Amino acid sequence: MFALKFSFPGGRYHATPWGRNANEAAVAWPPEPWRLIRALIASYWRSGGDGQRPREPMAALVDRLASVAPDFQLPEGGVHSHTRHYMPAGRKTSLVFDAFVRLPRGAEVVAVWPHLDLDRRLFGLASELAVGIGYLGRAESWTECRATAAWEGEINCGTNSSAASEERLVRVLVPLTPAAYARERQRRIAPICEQSDENLAARAVASGKRPPTAKRLRTGRRTAVRKAFGATLPEGLLAAMSLDSADLKKHGWSRPPASREVIYYPPPLGPLPRRRAMPSDPDDRQRHTVARFVLAGRPRPRVEETVRIGELMRLAALARFGWDGSGSQRRPKAPPEISGRGPDGKPLPDPRHSHTFWLPEDADADGWIDHISLYCRSGFGRGVRARLDGLTRLWLQKKNGIEMGARREWRGGGECLGPPRPRRGATRVLAPCPGRGCVTPVLAARP
Repeated sequence: MFALKFSFPGGRYHATPWGRNANEAAVAWPPEPWRLIRALIASYWRSGGDGQRPREPMAALVDRLASVAPDFQLPEGGVHSHTRHYMPAGRKTSLVFDAFVRLPRGAEVVAVWPHLDLDRRLFGLASELAVGIGYLGRAESWTECRATAAWEGEINCGTNSSAASEERLVRVLVPLTPAAYARERQRRIAPICEQSDENLAARAVASGKRPPTAKRLRTGRRTAVRKAFGATLPEGLLAAMSLDSADLKKHGWSRPPASREVIYYPPPLGPLPRRRAMPSDPDDRQRHTVARFVLAGRPRPRVEETVRIGELMRLAALARFGWDGSGSQRRPKAPPEISGRGPDGKPLPDPRHSHTFWLPEDADADGWIDHISLYCRSGFGRGVRARLDGLTRLWLQKKNGIEMGARREWRGGGECLGPPRPRRGATRVLAPCPGRGCVTPVLAARP
């Protein structure tokens, strides 16, 4: 047997199937045997080709690998994904889809020829060329390849539907066998040669000249074939698989003439990555006791407005949950850690103050409030964290008919969420302190 093992250090396999546009976001999965053998051929030409390596062993290796379609072991947990980005196209930009298969860490794609035995010379050549393969598919699809003659894994993708589920089948590009390519080449060239011979004979008769010689006929056939197919029908499978794809498309080939399509039955790719196991504490409150927000705007509120901004932040958070009733009967729907009230609407009788502190802060000591920290001893649940993420702005305007000046608005955004970790540059209002102090002004309730 013979096998090629491909690992992908970047965790991604990028390859567009033949005949498909990259913006269709399709991925050649499993990797086409046509692509695998061409990767070996590319490694052969990069390592010197005819100049340093004899051509005959390489031609023999290509003929042996093309004689039968391989099977595959594809890793489980692969995800069909893509990115979208804009590429410059002159003065405009064009939206481009970059599709790929995201593979689990350490996963390998194995192409297996179960009944193919290579002699020592061909196996040594294949091993050297496999090491020289740096990418498979597109250039960003980094890979490390190695050849092996001993592999005992399980095949889950092949031309036999029993190798995998029949729910998904794909057409995969596979090279023709050497004999089949020779027949296909002769089938396409023969009509061109016959027509060239007839045209040369007819011209000779029309001009009263002698019938064309054998040499003239051979020259005419070569010229006619070159005009019809260019260099896209060379002799030998190695030369045919070494052709540039642009040359094939230039001469109108919808598929390489040395290829065929084979039905494979791969296991399905997942639309989403596997979810990690949920933590033991599904709510995980105690890990999220502090939420810090950045406040931005021109100008930001002065530090003398600390109490007003703290109350404004509290009202904004309550508004994210909505209200029940109206007028004097209006009650917040927010949970107790935000509202400070129980289900009956009365303040919580908790001397430890387990609900949220609203703490505006002037972190850079320039006289302007730039952060607001929320601290809750009991922690913020998942639902509360989701609502707090939606806090993006604060504003002041008329209230109960009292003019509070022109509308003032500030943008806000979450900066961090977690426990109060002491660190350099952390918020001073939550930093440990050996004594009591105050970093914001205090407005006394009574004179």
